[in-house]
Amino acid sequence: MAKKKELNDFNILSKESYDMESGKIQVGNTVGKDKYLVLDAINTNKDTLKNEKIPKNNSMQAMTVAEIKDEFKSYKASKLKEIEGYPESVIKKDLIILYAGTNSWQDFKTDVREIGLNDKHQNGAFQSALAYAKEIEKKYSMKEGYKISTAGHSLGGAQAIYVAVLMGYNAFTYGAAGAGLTDEQIREYHGQIVNFYTKSDIVTSGLVTGGKDRIPFYSFGIENGNNLKEWIDENYGHGLNLFQIDAFGNYIDKYGDIAIFSDGHGGIALEQTLLAQQILENKNKIRGLETYDGASPYSLTEIKRLKKENKWLQEQIKQFKILNELRVVFLKNGSGMSSSERIYLEDRQALVVVKLASAKFDLAMEESIAIYKKAISELIDDWEAGKRLIQQQTPDLSYAEMMEAMERVRYTKKTMVDSDAQHFQDKISKANRIKGEFAQLTREITNKIHELVQRDQELADQIKGALT
Repeated sequence: MAKKKELNDFNILSKESYDMESGKIQVGNTVGKDKYLVLDAINTNKDTLKNEKIPKNNSMQAMTVAEIKDEFKSYKASKLKEIEGYPESVIKKDLIILYAGTNSWQDFKTDVREIGLNDKHQNGAFQSALAYAKEIEKKYSMKEGYKISTAGHSLGGAQAIYVAVLMGYNAFTYGAAGAGLTDEQIREYHGQIVNFYTKSDIVTSGLVTGGKDRIPFYSFGIENGNNLKEWIDENYGHGLNLFQIDAFGNYIDKYGDIAIFSDGHGGIALEQTLLAQQILENKNKIRGLETYDGASPYSLTEIKRLKKENKWLQEQIKQFKILNELRVVFLKNGSGMSSSERIYLEDRQALVVVKLASAKFDLAMEESIAIYKKAISELIDDWEAGKRLIQQQTPDLSYAEMMEAMERVRYTKKTMVDSDAQHFQDKISKANRIKGEFAQLTREITNKIHELVQRDQELADQIKGALT
């Protein structure tokens, strides 16, 4: 079986891009565990772009790779060259431009001037990175069906983001520094950029270049590294080797929990990842509570609530996993989704979102209702305690006389308990009413999905195949 494209391929390729400076990477090499073919490579310390007479010498290094078609992945690089129509005939049409990160004194000067001072001057590495992408797009145009994305680590990640935004590409980056984009450039961008970073990374943390704060896209932090030595050895949390995967290609943290979900096809499962990030945040809170105040009633209650929330978050992750698999099945024929398939997916996704919102509402209301009920109970307790105190202070009055005297000064159960209790009861009723509306919406969407599947037998067969 041919080697599958995986999410971690971006990490492996980003590491290999550092070999550009030494000249180890050459056009025609296979990289990324021999799943990708190098179509083009540049080192501006010695190479020129078109219309340049001499190298810019700004230390921008990049390579353009494409995934090799499954039927040729077992071939050596030399054998691939023998195939008619090489290289176009042996590659898939998804290209990745990999930008190398900080690797020399010139790179460090780029970090300071173009990132730290945000000076993207004409002779700088960022402008060369952009010009290189334009050359690649001319050679492998979208009109011919090619699709380009960018990737990189550190300075290379910043360049990948910069190019992606200005060219309208998608990007995957690691520990990226800030790309220095304007608010207007970001507003006009409609692609997808995902940055992964180690939470203790001195670059992305903002101590050096403000990566996390200057990447206004999806930026997911992972608790990587088990000890101080590993953190130091891996460039103070900045190294690519800190990123670990499980058997399914998901990124995991140092506790073995999934931090980033792979979609199983070389990309990120975004919905599942966003939910996973909330689970990890909750687990971190639980560890903190257990460490510092685990025996207190508040901590025990909060830990129970967080564990319950994580349980239904895991259930939502399962539902989104099914959705992602269905998307892949529906798009397998290459001609796009039918109207029935598209409606089914939209309805199924709506159902998952409604259930998630409903579960969140239930959890929040469960706490609120408990507070409301406690407040009502306290009102009653205070009323009874007040009566006992008055009775103790007026021993000469009968119970009826005492109650009559209390009524004259408007100290009654109606004024002291019932009006406030009704306020809380109204809130409880409203919460239950909204809960019922969520349930009704869930039923309506479910019925719509069932009707659609019953009308379209081909769709039903596809769904059955995907879910078994």
